[in-house]
Amino acid sequence: MSLHDELNKIGYEMAMRRVRAAEAVAWQALNISPLDGETAEQVLARIRFSAERNHPELLLRFEHSRLDIYTLAEDCGCDENDEAFEDDHAESDEDGRHLCSKKHHGAVCGNCENEDGDGPTWRPDRFEWPCPTVARLDQTAAPSAA
Repeated sequence: MSLHDELNKIGYEMAMRRVRAAEAVAWQALNISPLDGETAEQVLARIRFSAERNHPELLLRFEHSRLDIYTLAEDCGCDENDEAFEDDHAESDEDGRHLCSKKHHGAVCGNCENEDGDGPTWRPDRFEWPCPTVARLDQTAAPSAA
């Protein structure tokens, strides 16, 4: 087996472990019943406690998820009269401003703030993704290729 095949196999195994963990947490969340007198907030806290105890790496990955950074459509320099303009510019989920899909800067961690301000030039207040937390998880989760 070539090194390339071995790395693909390792990546697949890591992804499948994450998928199985996510399925376990989802199954539990869908099948949990509230205790007598328990509020919805208390049920959610119980689900989260169980997930943190049984699959802490899954929650860390969720909290440190990838955030793609694009140029605002008003600053991208694309020709608004171009036929493809509408296809290449879409509204963002967060603030309703339009983004240019042709001007992808990269990805940062949606959670980690870079207090030193030495992150990527297009978002110096964030860590480039994978952030140190996710990188450590990846390093620990990767089986050694022998």
